Amino acid sequence: MKKSFKLAILAIAAITMLAGCSSEKTAIKNENPVQAKVEDQTATPEAGKVSEKEPVVPEEKVEDIWTYYNDTTWSDDFNGIISTIEKVVVSDKVPKDGNKDDPTASAVGVVMKIENTTENIYTTYPDQAELVTSTGEQISADMFYSDHLGGELEEGVIKQGNVIFSLQRGHAADIKWIKMKWYVTEGDGMQMDAKRKEYSVKLELK
Repeated sequence: MKKSFKLAILAIAAITMLAGCSSEKTAIKNENPVQAKVEDQTATPEAGKVSEKEPVVPEEKVEDIWTYYNDTTWSDDFNGIISTIEKVVVSDKVPKDGNKDDPTASAVGVVMKIENTTENIYTTYPDQAELVTSTGEQISADMFYSDHLGGELEEGVIKQGNVIFSLQRGHAADIKWIKMKWYVTEGDGMQMDAKRKEYSVKLELK
């Protein structure tokens, strides 16, 4: 993913499918983090002196606020533009209005990958997608917290990241399904006769 969930996932927060402050995008957590090696930097003691090791202070563990639906996947090939939904995440512990001391907001995150396998230019804006939920919401993607996946895709370009939707009411944990709507079009999207694919993808979470 481009930001490592930066999902995550808002001031919407700090997880990393998504931990962040009010000025950072939320990143979805890498579920298989690489463990860093810790080198023993104890120097050889000089004569008459006792060597001392600096105490190792463990890093504070950051709570992962997201619930992962890893089996909620989808993919489609439109004339060589491969659009993939890799997983969906939800949370009811997102910092409200960017305030990390008030983790009461709710959000849905969609982890996506868009790949242009052709030699032509295509245009798409999944980071401006619309989301419909089983709990009765119809909202647009939060462009501030979402990764930049939209615009023109030149040949061979791959974009991958999180599309974040800030819920306006209800709880993310209550959502049983979502429907995500966006499009892909040939060229820069300005030609009236350009081929275009409208997506309306419904995914069952529970």
